[in-house]
Amino acid sequence: MPRKTTLKFRQMPKENIWQLSLIVLVATMMLTALLWTSASRRTEMASNQRFVLQSEEIELLIEARMKSYEQVLRGLKGLFVSSSFVKREEFTRYHDALQMQDHYPGALGLAFAPKVDASNEAHYYAIAQQEGIEAFSIWPEGARDVYAPVFYVDPLGENSRRIVGYDMYSQSVRREALDRAWRTGEASLSGKITLAPTVFEDVIISTLLFLPVYVHELEGAAADDNQLYGWVIAPFDMSALLAQVVLESLEGVDVFVYDGDSTSPESLLYSSTPLNERKKAPAFSRRMVVDIAGRQWTIVNNSNDSFAVASGEEPMRVLVIGTSLSFLFAALVWLLAASRNQALREAARMTKEISETEFRWKSALAGAGDGVWDWDNKKNEISYSQRWLAILGYKEDDYPPTLQDWSKIVHPDDLARVKADTDACTQGRATTLNHEVRLKTASGEYKWVLSRGAVVRWDDDGRALRTIGTIADIEKQKRVELALVESDRRFRGAFETAAIGMALVDLEGNWLQVNKALADMLGYAPNDLLQKTFKDITHPADLHADETQVRQLLDADIDHFHMEKRYFRSDGELIYVLLSVSLVRDLRDEPIHFVYQIEDITERRQLQNLVEHQATHDDLTGLPNRRLLYDRFIHNLAQSRRHKRLMGVMFVDIDHFKSINDTHGHDIGDDVLVEVASRLRSCIRVSDTLARQGGDEFVVLMSELNKPEESERLAKAMLSALEQPLHINNIEIPITLSIGVAIFSPDSGDSHEALLRKADEALYKVKRSGRNGFHIS
Repeated sequence: MPRKTTLKFRQMPKENIWQLSLIVLVATMMLTALLWTSASRRTEMASNQRFVLQSEEIELLIEARMKSYEQVLRGLKGLFVSSSFVKREEFTRYHDALQMQDHYPGALGLAFAPKVDASNEAHYYAIAQQEGIEAFSIWPEGARDVYAPVFYVDPLGENSRRIVGYDMYSQSVRREALDRAWRTGEASLSGKITLAPTVFEDVIISTLLFLPVYVHELEGAAADDNQLYGWVIAPFDMSALLAQVVLESLEGVDVFVYDGDSTSPESLLYSSTPLNERKKAPAFSRRMVVDIAGRQWTIVNNSNDSFAVASGEEPMRVLVIGTSLSFLFAALVWLLAASRNQALREAARMTKEISETEFRWKSALAGAGDGVWDWDNKKNEISYSQRWLAILGYKEDDYPPTLQDWSKIVHPDDLARVKADTDACTQGRATTLNHEVRLKTASGEYKWVLSRGAVVRWDDDGRALRTIGTIADIEKQKRVELALVESDRRFRGAFETAAIGMALVDLEGNWLQVNKALADMLGYAPNDLLQKTFKDITHPADLHADETQVRQLLDADIDHFHMEKRYFRSDGELIYVLLSVSLVRDLRDEPIHFVYQIEDITERRQLQNLVEHQATHDDLTGLPNRRLLYDRFIHNLAQSRRHKRLMGVMFVDIDHFKSINDTHGHDIGDDVLVEVASRLRSCIRVSDTLARQGGDEFVVLMSELNKPEESERLAKAMLSALEQPLHINNIEIPITLSIGVAIFSPDSGDSHEALLRKADEALYKVKRSGRNGFHIS
């Protein structure tokens, strides 16, 4: 037989009882403090991580905003590159088309400053007078090797007129940025600049973005030197620019942006809150130095009082429960030592209960904040913990004691599912019970809870005798879950109904999902478009630039990109689009897919081409006008000198054209000009340029002549082309021409004005000798 053991307790002295109780209290309080410290640290780390993510979002938004303004300058540079001389009217029309106040907040406008030195100063004064720039002069006064005066500026209001002619080379901060742009060929941002009330109504903290334009870009020649033509400029109001970025970011963070790596008040470019307003140190702070167009900015983000710190419920719960248990254990020790009989009774009761597995389980779950339920399957009675009652707002006297009563508080839509799960558990088909269910609270509303449980005792026949489980309040989680579902639904709705094309594209370039606007734009049915890749419909000439930007996106060199490109529609028609691409990453920062936004800009590009054509061609004949003639003249002269080739200039005048207008009217005269232009065009080579100088005068640029006699053959061909009379409106009109030719030798120092004068003099020699002929000077 097993030997019976009897436990004997020796009564302890009273002072030892107090000492033991105090030791237990101190030890358990130390353990509570350790657990509380750990929970507080986790809470603080979660808040700090969210602050870092929020700060990085602000920093990325600032960088992205500045990159978009850099693209605006590149577009303006393109205007200058497409034409060697941009008129004031064209500059203003380009600025107005951008609608900068609506689409580029913080940008004060656009400006152009040519590189001026002693060799071309008089040239720009003459252009200013020609373009109607009133009282243009370079200021402040002082002798400098190079000037960078503001020549064009828009919007052209009272404030901007005051800075026309201002030499930005006269101020060190602007000069440093100008030189860096000149040297590198890239966009360059200036340091902090204070725009005084003499220019603007209020003091404005500003920076200026410069982009150089080189002479070889205007001429379309190889980049064999860095001869500078000028700079295109975008000035910014830092307060308006960065305030918009901060408004787009999350709340709770104060943002300070400094010029350079110093955070002194003198370097401050922007602050979302006054520096002297904060009275205590921020809970979280982050400092980051970023490069913006060759200039360092220091961005400091501080959390403010509205920054939502992660919930401190867990540390407080640990502290309250731990302190309570500490005093409870100390009291138990004192009671055990003070009374033998009471200690034996408590020890017997606790030993019996602790020996039961479900007690330990219930105690642990209750300590975690979950409500415990205990179901006597045989009696069909359920008991509930105080926490269970508190979650649903019931009092001890009004909770449902039986399974039938409990079923009444289950939401009708959930009842069948809950009953099936419960039967599976109690009949042994499932090891555990685990489901989300809506239970009616004491107030009559339904609350989402997570109910989990298991059968802890079975009879010999395999019937459940006792089932124990918990419920956890998941109302907040379900609201977040439903909100996410609703957010996804709204996104899908916006995606499908967007006025522009939208698509999700995988990492291999396959369309994952396209909206109706994109399918209509490209002329495909959505399912047919999904069978293609973006490469299949991209113009071959645009594919390399597109793939390069995609690689940079995948390598995290950029966070998004915009570009204009060409797509082929299903019918083969070519359209121009504005493509915006961003990359979606998962929680591990691994790329998932691309988001494409595609806008059809074909009409805009056609209008732009039409405007450019009208600006450089004669409306009546379609020939190049004076401006385009001048551009090609300068280009041909440069090519002739570089390659040591002859070139020729030919003045062609219709003899007695005034009498045609007087006799037959100007409408017939216009038809004569059109027909003469057509016959002359048929005579020239592809490399030559035929332009209308004005009235009845035409000019021919003969590039790359091997010998002067080639100009003679062209003159004879023109005279021969007009030997047959013109027949217009049943009227026979005989036409003769007077042609003056000047030959340019690359060894001579003749300018284009000198060549035109020589050709004009040769023309008048023909007129004085009787017309209908040519003379070579």
